[in-house]
Amino acid sequence: MEPAWCFLCRIERSGADPRTAWGLNAWDDERDPEDRRGPMSLSQASYLRFLCEEFEETFDPSLTDGESAIVVESFLDEPMTDSQARTLFFLSQIVGTEADTGLTYGQARTKIRSMVAIRNLKSA
Repeated sequence: MEPAWCFLCRIERSGADPRTAWGLNAWDDERDPEDRRGPMSLSQASYLRFLCEEFEETFDPSLTDGESAIVVESFLDEPMTDSQARTLFFLSQIVGTEADTGLTYGQARTKIRSMVAIRNLKSA
């Protein structure tokens, strides 16, 4: 895979906590995000910064925990990125399956993670 478009490489280069970037450190705060007025955690800020870079949006470090959770969820519902689509295509060829299309960013992230696990790769 070319580092310029490889989703796995982008996560590794991002500086975001890999567990967070792969959705393994999910925030299970049941409170309404609008009631979560404290600052976002360092992990949440790192992940949000990564997502902002992925979607070419400006990162706002002043967001509260609740505001950042809403923004993260909105990014996860966006269509998968070109980087994710190309990585899925590449991994699908290795695994011998059809590449999924029409996935959201969050769905593509999960699919890539599972395909990496199938292949016992070191990332994800």
